[in-house]
Amino acid sequence: MEHGFWDYTCQCTGGMEFFDEEDYTLLLDDMASCGMDSLAIAVRWHTIGYRSRLPHMRQLVPNPVIDSDNELLRFVVAQAHSRGVKVRLSAYVLAFDPETFGGNPCRFSTVDVPGFGTRRMGVYDVDHPGVAENAAAIFAELVELFPGIDGLVVEVEDGDLETPGRVALYNQWAEQNGRRPIDEIGRPFNPRVFDVQEWRDYATHSRLKMMKLIERSVRAAGFGGDLGMICETGATNYSIGQAVNLRHYKQALPDWFAVTYEYDKSWHRYAMMDACIAQPQREGLRVYYLPRGVMTWLPAGSKPRSKLPVPLEESWKADADDIQLFKPDGVWWFGCGTRSDGVHVSESRLREMGFTDGAAARRKLIQIVRRLTGDCQ
Repeated sequence: MEHGFWDYTCQCTGGMEFFDEEDYTLLLDDMASCGMDSLAIAVRWHTIGYRSRLPHMRQLVPNPVIDSDNELLRFVVAQAHSRGVKVRLSAYVLAFDPETFGGNPCRFSTVDVPGFGTRRMGVYDVDHPGVAENAAAIFAELVELFPGIDGLVVEVEDGDLETPGRVALYNQWAEQNGRRPIDEIGRPFNPRVFDVQEWRDYATHSRLKMMKLIERSVRAAGFGGDLGMICETGATNYSIGQAVNLRHYKQALPDWFAVTYEYDKSWHRYAMMDACIAQPQREGLRVYYLPRGVMTWLPAGSKPRSKLPVPLEESWKADADDIQLFKPDGVWWFGCGTRSDGVHVSESRLREMGFTDGAAARRKLIQIVRRLTGDCQ
């Protein structure tokens, strides 16, 4: 089982956003001392965490990776490999500035950027004109800028929503595949929490077209590493959901892996582990599971300064138990520490929880989950 961390270099996320060479070296040394061998770095979110030359990729606020013209991230890749740690890069490919990208987003997100105020980003559906082509260009650029990386992960969260432009596309797909037209299937269409099988299958079909385009793009650029897609899960009071038809995913892209996640150990715990790990593996997929690491994010709608549903230490212990029971192919703890306050990880909240800083929280996590590698010091 691969084992390590997942975190962001992107502006306003917290995490590794302001890490310098010393911070990365300490992280990699902590990982190597415990037998951790895998690091996933998300370099694109609703904001950008590397220097891109592509259109529609605005870096609003400098950070160490951008300031170094990406040399810092190349340093991290080289240092990780010297310690036997694989590095994969992840990118969210549906968020663009509507002022430059145009079109009609399916929703808007807002981020508070220091020095720039509140910025509004558009989140586009997977079928929106130009989105798939931009996604392929993003990943082609990543393999050009960061040679030697071991893999790539594609994220398209919220790209499965119904939009006016998708109605005709769905109906065309339904007619070709013997499925009901859009007016005859139940709504709302949110595959993560509402079981409308026709829409899930159509949304999966749209995703897979994008993934195949990305695969052709990076292979043409000479990339030989592995490829994966985040398969979002969700839960309501009485049910859980998986956004992707996993069987179709495996059939269409047999060499790709799935990334799944669950951050709240207080709700549908074993059902969510089944959805995140057991179900994808039953379809023959390799599964990389994303539990809550040094992450202080709370679900949407939570009151400011609310406490986590389960304290971090208890969450880590519960996930370690579940990982040993369900045995994913890889584990990336979401959040490895921070030097700032951000959407995903906040240093001030970690201090409120009793940690002196982000590195101390990371080392506490490693101490608690050391049984997963068996060779922590």
